[in-house]
Amino acid sequence: MLLANYHTHTKRCGHATGEDEDYVLEAIGHGFKHLGFSDHAMLPGFSEPYKRGDYTLFSDYVDSINNLKQKYDGRITIYLGFEAESYPCYFPFYKELLTNSVLDYMILGNHSAMSEDHKVYAHFSNITSPSQLYLYKDLAIKAISTGMFSIFAHPDYFMSSIANFDSDCKKVSKAIIEACIAYDVPLEVNVAGIRHGERQIGNNRRFLYPTDEFFKLVSKYRAKCIIGMDAHAPDQLMNESAVYTAVRFCKKHDLNVIDILDKIKRRR
Repeated sequence: MLLANYHTHTKRCGHATGEDEDYVLEAIGHGFKHLGFSDHAMLPGFSEPYKRGDYTLFSDYVDSINNLKQKYDGRITIYLGFEAESYPCYFPFYKELLTNSVLDYMILGNHSAMSEDHKVYAHFSNITSPSQLYLYKDLAIKAISTGMFSIFAHPDYFMSSIANFDSDCKKVSKAIIEACIAYDVPLEVNVAGIRHGERQIGNNRRFLYPTDEFFKLVSKYRAKCIIGMDAHAPDQLMNESAVYTAVRFCKKHDLNVIDILDKIKRRR
């Protein structure tokens, strides 16, 4: 039985459904001891409709989750967080939120790259060159090395469009895994990638993520892993078929899976 999920979105991002309290009740119903809300980071001075909530929704998000913390105290431990990209221009903002305990934690979702003038110039779901692949790696390690991130969500996201796990992919994976070990950041086995089903990528039919080749290396290095639901609806907190597949995936690769994030406890 799973004890926790730290990858939970809300309808504020524009592509999720359900009320915040519905997620809490669903988690309690399935015996979770910990529930972390990590909606896509709402960023001042930047708008990205249907991908993340506008910054004007941030206060409502904070108030809602904090109220649920109090209401369900004793029944489940609730955490308030963000799933945030490696946007160095926003690192001071992230640090302020964590330092001032506005947020309990953050997870890294390395979906895209942003310039200093807040322009997104690369999307890592569609990597078409080695330079983009190495940019993914560099940004991921830059974020991990700040110490601000408690989980690396779908760390093999870069494989979404790459047909063959070649020598470049191996180098990038090795560097990311080593950084996660150094900074004690678990690598997420993402259940949403399983829920979405297999896709035809080159000559292979597979999940976009998690991918066998990446997690074979994770297993080799005995890096910490954690299962993340990446829930965008309350009933996605426990899709039994997808969770069963995720657990089998972890066992197949003999992954070093943890159930509870101690890093949040230490921060608090």
